[in-house]
Amino acid sequence: MSKPTDAEKNAAEDSGQHDSVSSETAGLVQGLASTAQTMSSSLQSMQQALIGNMQQAAQMTMSMNMMMEELVKRAVQVGVHTERLRLPQNPSSSLDAAAASYRPQYRCALRVTISNKSPIPLLKMTTKLWFSKRIPSQSSNAAVSVLSEAHGLTDESRIEILPLNKRSSKKPITSEDNDPYLLVFSETRGALPESLDTSVEPLVQGSLGSSAYLPSGATAIATLEISVSALEQLNGAISIEFASPGTGGALSVAHRFGIRLLHLVDCNYVAAVEAAPTVLTRQLDKLTGIPAVTVDIGRIREVFAVPPADGIAPGALLLFDLCPADCTIGLQIGSISHDSQSAVCEWVSSIGDNQTLLSLVPLLAEELNM
Repeated sequence: MSKPTDAEKNAAEDSGQHDSVSSETAGLVQGLASTAQTMSSSLQSMQQALIGNMQQAAQMTMSMNMMMEELVKRAVQVGVHTERLRLPQNPSSSLDAAAASYRPQYRCALRVTISNKSPIPLLKMTTKLWFSKRIPSQSSNAAVSVLSEAHGLTDESRIEILPLNKRSSKKPITSEDNDPYLLVFSETRGALPESLDTSVEPLVQGSLGSSAYLPSGATAIATLEISVSALEQLNGAISIEFASPGTGGALSVAHRFGIRLLHLVDCNYVAAVEAAPTVLTRQLDKLTGIPAVTVDIGRIREVFAVPPADGIAPGALLLFDLCPADCTIGLQIGSISHDSQSAVCEWVSSIGDNQTLLSLVPLLAEELNM
C-alpha cells in the first residue's frame, strides 16, 4: 500500500482546520442567538414591569384624585331657606305701587348659601336652579290651582325669578370692597314645568360676581324672589358645579328642596275681638262638608306671626289671602284644648264652596300639621 503524498497530507489538514472553524462559528452564532433571546426576554420583562408600574401609578393617581374630589364635594355645604315675602302695605314710591298692581302673584324669598369648607378653592363655580310643580299625593286627589274663571283669571302656571340682594353680608362694607362672594343671577320669566328634570337647561343660572373662584372657608350667598301665577306646591333642585382640582373636569353637588303653599300665601291672624261680622271687611262663610282640623298652638303662632304676649281665643281667624284680593280661605278657632296646646278649627271662605278652593284644604291642613 502506497504512502500518502505531501499534497494529500496538506489537503487533509486544511479540511480539518475548516471543519474546526465551521464548528466554532456555529457555536458563536448559537451563543449570540441565545444571548439575544435572553436579552429580548429580559427587555420584555422590564417592559411589562414598567407598564405594570405605570398602570399602578395611574390607578393610584386616579384613586387619589377621586378621593380628593369626593372630599371636596362633601365639604361643599349648600343651604336653601324659604320664607314668605310681602309687598309693602303702603307703597313708598310709584315703582312700588306699580309693582303691587302689576304682580298680584304668590311669592316667597329664597335664600341660597354655598359654603366651601374644604382647603381647596372652588374654581369656575356656577349655580343652577330648577323648579316645577309638585305632583299632589293621591290622598289629596285634587288640583292645586285656585285660579277660577269666576274671577277672570287663567289657569296657566308661570314663574318669575328676581335677584333681591345687591351684595354679601360676609364682610364689612367699604367703598373699595368688590364683594367677591355674591352669587349673581339674572331675571327669569317663563312657564312652570310640569316635572323636575335636572337633565335639561335650568330655569336660572348664577355665578360669582367679581371673583373667579370661591376661596377656602368662604361663603357665597344669593336671595331670590320666586313668584308664581297660581298657588301650588313646588319642587326645586339646585346644583353647584365647579372644576376638579385634579383633572379640571366638571364636578357637581346637588340638593333638592320644596316650596310649600304657606311659603307663597299671606297668612294673617285676626283676634277674636276683631273677627266679628260687623268688624270684618268681607263676608266669611263656613265650608260645609269639610271636617274640622286640630292645629298646634305653637304652629299657629309660628305661621301666623302671633306675638307671645297675645292670647289665642275661640273666635279668632287664621286667614290665607289669595288672588284676587277679595278671595280668602281660612280657619276659625272653635275651641282650645284644656292644656292650651292645640285648637280645633273650622274652615271658612269668602267665596263659598268653590271647588278649586276646596282642593286646597287637604294641602293646607297637611302643611299646618308639619
